[in-house]
This record gives sequence, C-alpha cells and structure tokens, in this order.
Amino acid sequence: MASMFDQYSSDLIRESSTDPDASAEPKTSGYVSVRTRKEVPIFTKQKMNLNLPSGILFLSVQNDWLMMLMTNLTVLRMNLKQPDKFTEVPIDKTIGGLRPSSIYVDPLGAHLFLTFLPKSPGFTPELLYLQRNSFKPKFVTKLKDQEITAIGFNHVNTSETSTGPILLGTAHGVIWEAEVGLESGDKLVQQNVRHAFDVGKGEQRPITGLEFYLKTEQKSLHCIVLVLTVDRLYKFHNTIRPGGGSLAGSTATAAQELKLGGYLQKVFGPYQNVDDQLRDFEELSVGGGKGSGSGSASAGSWPKLVFNYEEDFPKSFGCLTEHGINYQEIDPAINQAQFVVQKELITYPEPRYVPPATNSHKVAPRTNCPLSFILTDFHALLLYADHVSAISLLDYQVVYEEYFVEQYGRLINIVKDVRSNVTFVYSNKLIFRYKIVNEQRNAWRLYADRQKFELALQYCNKNPAHRDIVLVKQAQSYFYAGDYLQAAAIFSETQLSFEEVCLKFLQKNSNQALLLYLRNRLGQLKPHEKTQITMLIVWIVQLFLVELSHQRGSGGGEKATRDLQKQFEAFMASRPVMACVRRNRTAIYDLMASYGDTHNLTALTTINQDYESVLQQYINQGRYEDALGVLSAQNRPELVYQYAPIAMEVLPAATVSMLIGQGHRLDPVRLMPALLCLDTPQHAHETVRYLEYCIHSRGCVEPALHNYLIQLYGVHFPDQLLTFLESQGRDTTMVHYDPHYALRIALRHDIRPASVFLQCLLEMWVPAVRLALTLEDAEAARQLARQTAAQPSDRVLRKRLWLLIAEHEIKGTRDEEVQRALGILQECDQLRIEDLLPYFSDFQRIDHFKEAICRSLKEYNVKIQEQRRDMEESAKSANRVRQELQTFRSRSVTVSAQEQCTVCGVYLMLKPFFVFHCGHKFHADCLERQVLPYLSSEMSDRLTMLKQSLATAQHAVESAASAGVGSANALEAAPVPPISHKEKLKSEIEAIISSECLYCGHLMINALDKPFVENWQQADSEWD
Repeated sequence: MASMFDQYSSDLIRESSTDPDASAEPKTSGYVSVRTRKEVPIFTKQKMNLNLPSGILFLSVQNDWLMMLMTNLTVLRMNLKQPDKFTEVPIDKTIGGLRPSSIYVDPLGAHLFLTFLPKSPGFTPELLYLQRNSFKPKFVTKLKDQEITAIGFNHVNTSETSTGPILLGTAHGVIWEAEVGLESGDKLVQQNVRHAFDVGKGEQRPITGLEFYLKTEQKSLHCIVLVLTVDRLYKFHNTIRPGGGSLAGSTATAAQELKLGGYLQKVFGPYQNVDDQLRDFEELSVGGGKGSGSGSASAGSWPKLVFNYEEDFPKSFGCLTEHGINYQEIDPAINQAQFVVQKELITYPEPRYVPPATNSHKVAPRTNCPLSFILTDFHALLLYADHVSAISLLDYQVVYEEYFVEQYGRLINIVKDVRSNVTFVYSNKLIFRYKIVNEQRNAWRLYADRQKFELALQYCNKNPAHRDIVLVKQAQSYFYAGDYLQAAAIFSETQLSFEEVCLKFLQKNSNQALLLYLRNRLGQLKPHEKTQITMLIVWIVQLFLVELSHQRGSGGGEKATRDLQKQFEAFMASRPVMACVRRNRTAIYDLMASYGDTHNLTALTTINQDYESVLQQYINQGRYEDALGVLSAQNRPELVYQYAPIAMEVLPAATVSMLIGQGHRLDPVRLMPALLCLDTPQHAHETVRYLEYCIHSRGCVEPALHNYLIQLYGVHFPDQLLTFLESQGRDTTMVHYDPHYALRIALRHDIRPASVFLQCLLEMWVPAVRLALTLEDAEAARQLARQTAAQPSDRVLRKRLWLLIAEHEIKGTRDEEVQRALGILQECDQLRIEDLLPYFSDFQRIDHFKEAICRSLKEYNVKIQEQRRDMEESAKSANRVRQELQTFRSRSVTVSAQEQCTVCGVYLMLKPFFVFHCGHKFHADCLERQVLPYLSSEMSDRLTMLKQSLATAQHAVESAASAGVGSANALEAAPVPPISHKEKLKSEIEAIISSECLYCGHLMINALDKPFVENWQQADSEWD
C-alpha cells in the first residue's frame, strides 16, 4: 500500500505530451487510422526501500554499483542487482580534521575517490581512494595539498585493480595525470603522477568538469579532452600516430598498445606555449538562447559538465551555467579539432507549479536555476530543490514536472549510471529510481516539424500512422519547393487520397511526376485488384505516349527521348503490365494507334507475344523482312500458314528460305496456297526449290506436292521432269504422284521423253514406242524405242513392239541400208527374217536377205536337234521311274510280335495297325485319333462320310447273315453291297489316315504354329 506521502506527491506531477493531437479526435491520412489511447508516462519514479543507517551526503552510481557517503562518515557500497546486500566502510577515524566535499566513481564502479577539505587551519585538502573490494581507504599522498574538484576517468579501462591513466582537475585550474590502484592486497600504487596542463595560469579558476575520450582510426589514435571551469569550456584535441604499424582492434587495445599513460600527456603538448586567447574555449557567461524564462544562478554555484553516452562514447554533453544548459553534440569520429557539430543554449523554464503556502511554512522565492541535471537521448532532467523537470531536447518544451514533499527531505543531486542508463534522484533521506519508458515516442513529430524527415522516419517505430504523417509532410515540403519528382516518389508511399495527389500534379502540369506517382502506386496494388491495375496501366501508358510525343515534337533532346523510351519499354515488359495488356489488348492497341506510335505498338505486341498483331503491324508498314524474321523466330505454324502467301508475293526467295528453316514444324500441304499465289518464273523457281526440299530432304509423300512439282517442271523446267520421274522409280505402287496427271502434263507441253517414261509406267507400251520413234533426234528416238520395247515381260507383246520398231526402220529403206535394217534381228531374239520380210519392198533383191535366211535356217536346225535330244532324255527318265515303281511294289517290312504301338504302348498285333517306312508303328484307331485334329474340315467331313458308308455296308451284310441260311428268298431279297465296294471304302479311309507318318510327315510340321488351346472360353469354363 502506498504511503500518504506518496499519494500526496502523485498529485504534484505535471506531465505534458509533445503530441498536440493526443487529446484531439483521431486523424487519418488516407487509409491509416490513428487511435488515441492513454499513453504510459515517459518518466516515472520509484522510491527505493532501503534501510539506511544515516542520512546521505553524496551518492554516485556506475555499472550497477551504488556508492554513498553517509552523514556518519561511512561509505556504503551496494550492488543494485542485489539491493538487499551492502557493505559499509567507516572512514571517520581516517579523516580527522577534514570534511567531505565530493565523491567520484569510475565507469566500472570499481574505483571510488573521496575529496576532503580542511575544517580548520592546519589541515590541507586530501584525496582518499577506496577500491570496491577493499575495506581500507588510502590517501593519495602524491596529490596531497591538491584540492581535487573534478576527475576524468578512463572509459576504456577494464581493470578493477587499477584506474588506468586518469586526469584530475584542481581548484587552481591545474590538470594532473595519474594512475592509482591496489596491488598485493591493500598496497596503494600511485604511478605516472605528473603535471599535465594549467588552465588557471596562477588564477583561481576551479575545474568543475573534466572528461577525455579516445577513438582509433587505422594508424592514428584521436583523443579529446573537455575541461569545464566556472566561466569557460576548454576543448583539447590531438591525433597520436605511433612510429609504425596500424592500430587494429578496439580503442582499449589501441590505448594499451600506445601506453596511454605516456601519450595522454601529449594531448596537451600543442597547447602548452599557446596564448590563452588562441586556445579553443568558449565563454559560458554569454546569455540568450532558445527556450523561455531567465534567471540567475545562486551564489557560489559552479557549472557542471554532463554527458549522454552511447557505448562508452558521448553523443552529446551539456554545461550547467547560470543562463541555461550549453548543449553540444559531438562528432563520433573526433578526427578533427572541431569535433562539436551542433551547439544550442537551452534556457531554464519557469516553474509551472507553486506549492501553496501553509500556516507553518511560507513560500520561498522561486528560482529557475537547477541544482543539477542529466542528459538522456531526447531530454534533459533538471533537478531543483523541491522538484524535477524534464525538457525536450528537440523543441525545448517542458514535458514533465514533479514536486517532492518536504517529508522526503532536501533534494541533493540527480545522477545517472553510464552503463545501464538508470537515473537516480536522492535527498538526504531517500533515493528514487527513475524509469524512462519510450522517451522517443514523440521524436518523429518533432523531427518532422523541424523538417528532419529522415530522423523522423527512424523514430516512427514501425507505426504506420506516424510514418504516413511524416511522409506526407516530407512530400508536401518537396512539392512546395518545386521538386515534383521527389514529391511524387514520397507521395506514393503515403495513404493520402489518390485523387488529391493526382490533382496536385495535374494542376502543376507535371506529367513526369504524375507518371512516377502512378507507377509507384501500381507496384503497391495486389494481383487481385485487377480493375485498379487496369485503370492505372492505361493511364500510365497514355502519359508515356504524351511525353514521348512531346519529346519528339519539341526536340527535347535525343538522350532524353531515348531514356524515356527505355523507361516505357521496361514498364511495358513488366509482368503485371503484360498480363493486363493481354486482357485489354484492344484498348491498349487502340490507344497507341490513336497517338500514331507505330514503333511502340509493334514493340508492345512483340513483348506480349501477340505475334499476329506484330505481323499485321509489319505488313501494314511494309516491313516484310521484319515480318519474316518474326515468322522464322516463332514456333507458330498457324502464323506461317496465314502470312506466308503475302510474304511469298513480295519476297519469294527469303520466304522459301524461312520455310525451309522451319523444317519439320510445317505441313507443306497447308502451304499450298502460298506456293500457288503467283506463276512468274521467279516464284516458280522458289516454289520448286521448296518442293524439292520437301520431297528429297523431308521425304514428303503427299501426291499434291508431287503433282504440283510435276506441273511446275512441265511449265517452267521441262528438262528436269524426266530426271524427277526417274528418281521416283518405275513401280506405279511406289510413286507418290498421279501418273495419268503427269502424263497429261507431259503430253500437253510436248515433253516426249517424259511422256514415253510415263506411258511405260502405265504399261501403254505401243503408244510409248510409237511416241519414242517420233523424237527429232533419230538416234535418240531409236535408243529410246529399243529401251521401251525391252521392258515388257510378255514375249508376244515384246515381239509386237519390236515389229513396230522394225517397221519404222525398214520402211523406205534403200538397198544399201538393208543390212543395217536387218541388224534388228541381232537385238531381239524373237524376230525372224520371215517377220521382217513383209515390211521390205517387193522390189528389194533377194541377195540382200541371203545371209539372214541362212542364219535363220541354221537356228531352226539347231532347235530341232535340241528338241530331239530332249525327247530321248524324257523317254529314258520314264523308264527309270517305271522300274522304281516295280521295286517299291515288292518291298516288305518285318514286324515282330513284341512290337508296340508308338502312341499307346500296347502290343501292335492285338489290333489292326500301320507300319511306315520310317519305322514308326501305330494301331489304326490310335493313328486315326491323332491324325483327325490335323485334317482340314473338308477332309474330316470326307472321312466321317466314308466311315458312315462303311458302317452301313457292314450292317447290311450282318443283317443278311442273321436272317438264316434256310431263308433263301430273304437272302435274295436283301440288298448286300458287293465286296469290292467295301474294300474301296476301307482303302480310301486308310489312305486318308495313313497318307504319311504322324511324326515324320507334314502334319507335325504344319502343327508348329497351332496354339495349344484354340477355344479359350471353353477352356476357362472347364477350369471353373
């Protein structure tokens, strides 16, 4: 439960928000809604429940170690991670005659210095050192008599037993360098104690603040020292370069390599013999600055130097002066003497609350000069005697103010842990811990108001509403400054009304900025928002066309036009745009056509693979070569079929080359319209080239192609027709053209050799020979006729053809040419002299035929002799056959009684049997059963009929015998078949069964391809 004092003090808290809209209605920027909610206060204090042995004189905290000097002159040490455990070190017996003036703790929280002043004459100032784990404080004897007023600790030191090189300032303005620590238990070590610099020059100028920092940069170590006196702030800077090598690693490692103790003194070297007015310092007594209010410091108050750190290096620092806080930001590189990048003087605010007077207490006069302060990233916390105020470092307004009741005691100081960034306020009775929550919450708005938009965006903390407000302000700033392109780029990231932004740029007639804005907004749409995508793309295309038209018309420069064209091409090639154009190609094409931009229209159709439109554009522009290039580059046969006729009319050679390049992807038959378009010699030549490629290279067999090629040969290239026909062969079943059509073409164009070939192919031998004999070249005609006549296989027809040739050659033959004409008898062995004589004139002399007649008679005589010899050989062969038959009739085979049937294995003699010359033996019924499945249906039916006839005849004989031997009339009346008929039936049955051996005859050979099961349905049913 909170105490009555706590409840009362809560009423004295005044916290204001830097957000002017915190209590207003929620505002929206486009679609993002800002919802108001009660924010957690930035600054909240918490009283530490500690059971302190006495009152507090001084307190310092570093690295979670709380060090206090109590009024009973006891040092109290506490680890804030274990606040219930603390140690006490009494020093009252050590400091007799002295009074404490201050305490100092290093950033590690391991080294504590206590300064003392004499209570009475005869004593001198002292400096007391106490290590965190030690219970025995030690006087730093080498600095005896020096009134230490400030200590600059080594922020890169990591040792808990030694402070490392440090700087100490005195009340006389003297700076000392020293290194203090413990070794071998509690033995005090004082090293490198030396005079470093004197800012007082003999005057009483106390040093109230002292700090130094290091930064490494390759081969250099940069060092800065800040010294604050009652009226001045001195800045020392020096770059230390070792003799060789580079400084690698951290600042601590580099400082150790450089033996910092030796080099720290070198920082002041360049300033030793310099006139005081030439040193880098600034007077702190100058008034004026930002903020409101004024006042004067209390008598005897000293300026204080406070730093705000980021990883052991200060981001900024402030000096507490009588006129305000001298606030300065430090360059993190500190690689030059002017390492301060920004300066501000923040004046102290007027108190906004005055506690009411009571009967026992009068209200004391108020002063706006704080006792102390600390810096955070965005605020300065000011400590007054009875309250704490927080000032924003961005707009210098008071954002927090809290008063403390008198029962808490007099407020002494406000301190901050450099490592943990925890702030403490303490009085002589109590300690308060301050919790800082999200202090940068309103930094985005303050930075935006100061037009530091990059910083404002960094502190939006991923809040879309805040980010949108900052971006709108930034975009409006660029817009009012006339930088429309930059404004458009930023407007596209906001949720500001689309129509409002577009109207802004339309009013300024800035198409390029509007174009940029629309493109960026297009990239933010989701794929399912097709309507918005379509609208933006059509608008963007129109703006591009307008700008391109303007650039070309106004001569805006070739480079600018080329760059804009590249942007347009890249835009149209993007995937969303391509998809949209495919869905709305008519609208896009009409839009481009309305602007007369044929170049981009063609490029667009190409990008979107709308090759039909591409080809149409090329053809309309007369760019037939480009159209052929598109056809040859695409695997789209339908486009080739559609546009090949047009291309063939204009560029036959290139078109045919393109068709050949397409290879097997095209169907030549579907290209016939293109091949039939014109009948000029040039077109015919290219058409023949493609058809020859299809037939000879691709092996096309379509009759239409062959017939059309034959037609082109007949009309334009008759000499090539016969060669083509011969390449197709002389078998009508194997040629791929229509021989009758080809013959009509050849006859129509009087191509006689080809006609003769085709007539021979159609076996029109007589017309072929007659046509061959009509060739103008007599020798060629004679040779062709003879070749034609030699082809038929029918001897009668062949003789007839040769007679036609003979008739053609003999008619009109003179006496001296008779011998040449008779030479045909040597070429055809079917012709005789008597066949030729009717064709000779009756007036030819017989002497010319004597030799031919004699030769014919000799041939007849030879043939007669050959016939006689053949007859004699035939008679001898017949006699040999007759003798062999007689031999077979007397042939016999011996069968023993132990022989068995080859099929059933039973003794052979038990039933009628058959013996074959191969040695196989079968019972008659066994052989019949085996042979029956292999008989043909006709033979099987014949065997069944014969067996029935034999059974009928046998039954008749038996019936007659059973009628009785005494019934002569009955025997005479019964029709008994003759014995010869029965024997005949038996012989025929035996002939069918025993025509050949079951195993050695043709039956077994023919059964090789017979399946084991012929009726599978029956077999399946039997298995079932």
